[in-house]
Amino acid sequence: MTKGLNPNCIIILFILIALMLNNGLIAQSINFKDTVNISEVIVTANRSSRNVTEVPGIVTIIDSKTIDELPVQNVDEILKYVANVYVNRSWGIFSQNSSVTMRGLSSSSRVLVLIDDVPMNKSAGGSINWHLTSLNDIDRIEVIKGPASAIYGNNAMAGVINILTKNPTKKLQGETGLFASSYNTFGGYLNLSGTNVKNNSGLTWSVNSFYRQGDGYILTPDELRDSTDVKARLMEYNIAAKLGYRFNQNHKVEFGVQVYDDLRGQGKKIYEELGDYMSVNTSFFRANYQGVFNNTILNVLAFYQLEKETKQSESISSNNGKYKLSDRDARKDDYGLWINATTYLSSKNILTYGIDLKQGKADVTNIYRTSTDILIYSGILDFYGFFIQDEIKLLNEKLIFVAGARLDFARYYNGQLLVENPTSNTGFVTPFDEDFINSSWNSFSPKLALKYNFHKFHSIYISYSKGFMPPKLDDLSKSGKIRRGFKLANPELGPEYITNYEIGTKLIFFDKLTIEPSFYYSLGEDFQYFVGTGDSVDTGGDDLKPVYQRRNVAMVEVIGAEISTKYKLLEDINLVGNYAFNHSTIKEFVDPEALDKNLKGNFLIEVPKHMVYLGIGWKNKYFNATVTYNYISNQWNDDENTVQIDAYDIIDLQISKEFAEKFSVSLDVQNLLDNDYIDRKGYLSPGRFITGEIKFKF
Repeated sequence: MTKGLNPNCIIILFILIALMLNNGLIAQSINFKDTVNISEVIVTANRSSRNVTEVPGIVTIIDSKTIDELPVQNVDEILKYVANVYVNRSWGIFSQNSSVTMRGLSSSSRVLVLIDDVPMNKSAGGSINWHLTSLNDIDRIEVIKGPASAIYGNNAMAGVINILTKNPTKKLQGETGLFASSYNTFGGYLNLSGTNVKNNSGLTWSVNSFYRQGDGYILTPDELRDSTDVKARLMEYNIAAKLGYRFNQNHKVEFGVQVYDDLRGQGKKIYEELGDYMSVNTSFFRANYQGVFNNTILNVLAFYQLEKETKQSESISSNNGKYKLSDRDARKDDYGLWINATTYLSSKNILTYGIDLKQGKADVTNIYRTSTDILIYSGILDFYGFFIQDEIKLLNEKLIFVAGARLDFARYYNGQLLVENPTSNTGFVTPFDEDFINSSWNSFSPKLALKYNFHKFHSIYISYSKGFMPPKLDDLSKSGKIRRGFKLANPELGPEYITNYEIGTKLIFFDKLTIEPSFYYSLGEDFQYFVGTGDSVDTGGDDLKPVYQRRNVAMVEVIGAEISTKYKLLEDINLVGNYAFNHSTIKEFVDPEALDKNLKGNFLIEVPKHMVYLGIGWKNKYFNATVTYNYISNQWNDDENTVQIDAYDIIDLQISKEFAEKFSVSLDVQNLLDNDYIDRKGYLSPGRFITGEIKFKF
């Protein structure tokens, strides 16, 4: 395991750079994004199109060409090339979900993730299924850092990630590819699209499909393996379709449907043929309307996401040798309606306003097949949000002032926990049937920001903003066994809040070097932590297990800084470098019952204090290449700060060749030096992962 900056990684990286600089075959540079690009348009920051120069904050845009040139296999892996974003994908491609940390705040539920402006954070658990979108269907990814609840409401505490899919540009076009990877992994994809739009009227359509399967690898470190450890296999497919119609230059509609299905082994097998596994089926639908009325642009978005989850778990108690087998069936529904309008009061004054409605449902059944226990829980969360934001340009449009506010209301109801035929395997010894009390809360999220553009090569901004994350249905309604003991539902759990102060600048020198530093201070209130209730229950083992409940008990402090640089070394070579520092600690910890612990002064889990990224790319007439380096410092794995995850660093490599702009081949190597490291859950990393791909465009 690496414990710091690996000298071998650094040496190899500099050797590769030296080879590039001395390669006489260099013809043109890779598109890491041109160093100076001041005309990019971003839609995420204000829920309507703006030039990047008008956004008072840090903006990162990753386009489809850049994605093609990065050694990644999943959508979330792209984010590790963004400054101050840490992605922990436990088992590589064999892991269903990853943990995304941004701006010193861990947990993907504190980052709002959108696909074509549709929120993907599930109300039940807040997690993101990053496999819903194929890499080959992405047009661009927009990353906005810092609280954005003034515009987007819940989950936008640390920032917003908007994944925008491709739109057809030709009468008929397509792309297909086949790939093979380590661990006997293989798959393919097919994308088709077309348009007959003429004179601002006509039809657009697209169909995208993706398939992948692999044997996986044994997740448990060698010294801890036993006969029950098996390879964590996977099988997944995704089909998505879009149909749009433009009536004229002012009005258009679009509909999207998607089906995703997977089966993933969890790396354990005792008696059952499939062992531990999880299967997820997701159905997704959205409808968009955009209209222009005089000086106002109206956007209406309706969406529905249904996730059906099946999980099988089997285990043998290390204490008494008792075998246990259980099934979980979960249904999670998320509905929503977003309506927002942008009114151009003048060329120097833009008003954005709207309403958001969302409902989340969860119905979960746990059946214990080696006993008679049945545990069922459910609940509903409703959200209502109203927002307004004004942007004013002053001083010959050099000064941009943004003021916004949002009011959110939430309601939890129909919460229920039902336990039938208990035998203590679930922690219950008698039947239980409780309808939880209804609860509600609200949140006010203001934003103030100033940006001054001295000229097109130099700007500075300051901002003040607030964000919040609501409680999840799993914490409001779910009771049952967890790894550390027994979890008790808390129907009175409230949201987390954060206040952020930030200053940053952007400097461009000689049309070659771009430097973007920023500094921020965040103060979080009512952060949610598990605390002991003082009770203990029998969960079928030899010893009683402590009872925990998630409560709003902590105030956290984040002191952070980041810097992003791009340098056009030569006309044909671009360099990219990022560094991020986060000091994330628990400032206050107040458990009213003081029964469990006091975490005051401890560091937040899954937050590396230091993160470094370096990248270089080049093209010649023989091949294209990208080399990247990531360093992740030590981080804590538990709230008590007793278990530390060692630092590690990784070099990734991609080599590709394009023929006549239609046919290409590529080789991706992740973790080139095959470094071993342990993730946040104690599982072994995949090590070196190699993927070969052939692609054809038509």
